[in-house]
Amino acid sequence: MAVLVAAAISVAAVLKKKTRLIGEDSVAVTVDRNGFIKRLLPPGRQILHPFERVEFTVETKTKLTSGRVPAIATTDGILLKIDWSGTYTLHPELITEHRSQRLRNLPNAEAAIARQVDILIRKLAGTHAMQDLFQPTIRERLERQASYILTDHLQALGLELTSLNLQTIELPGEVTEAINKARAIETLDGAIRHLDPTTRAVVRSAYQLDEILHWDDYLPVPSRLTMKRLRAVTQS
Repeated sequence: MAVLVAAAISVAAVLKKKTRLIGEDSVAVTVDRNGFIKRLLPPGRQILHPFERVEFTVETKTKLTSGRVPAIATTDGILLKIDWSGTYTLHPELITEHRSQRLRNLPNAEAAIARQVDILIRKLAGTHAMQDLFQPTIRERLERQASYILTDHLQALGLELTSLNLQTIELPGEVTEAINKARAIETLDGAIRHLDPTTRAVVRSAYQLDEILHWDDYLPVPSRLTMKRLRAVTQS
């Protein structure tokens, strides 16, 4: 009897050592004694083969990712930045080619997605003028095109991009300043149109006089900084 109990305990200890509990919404990647990828283990308690061990686990639930694509050159020569966000899911079972390498890259899924999005958004947005990218219809079309192309590219890597959204478009500082200046002038012009002719002429003259006296304040940021440096050199 004691022998049977000891044997049962030994068997239980061996089984415990050779089993691995894989968490819910997770997949484990195992390797053999030589470190080569062997198989995928689904959620639940799994029995490992002789000389097999779990190399790493990855979560298969949907996750949020985001990034920024810098220095996108539009057709009108303006460099802008676009922030984006999206959701993705890991599907290791979709990997059929270069299986070992691509399985090992699954923990770096977000970096792979960001790289693909960077290349694609830069290419698609670069075919438009700056002002077109602010039109909702064009933005929606870019999102659809990018999602469609990325689905094919990422599926081979065991990734599924379930959504992609373009967020903030950031313009260069001098362009933003010029737009704000134009809006301010348009607002002022709209306001003084309601004044009587005499007052309107006085206000416009005062505004033009301010531009003459403080002309460097109306320059874009880079030009204004250059003029300040030149004045400092002259005064010294």
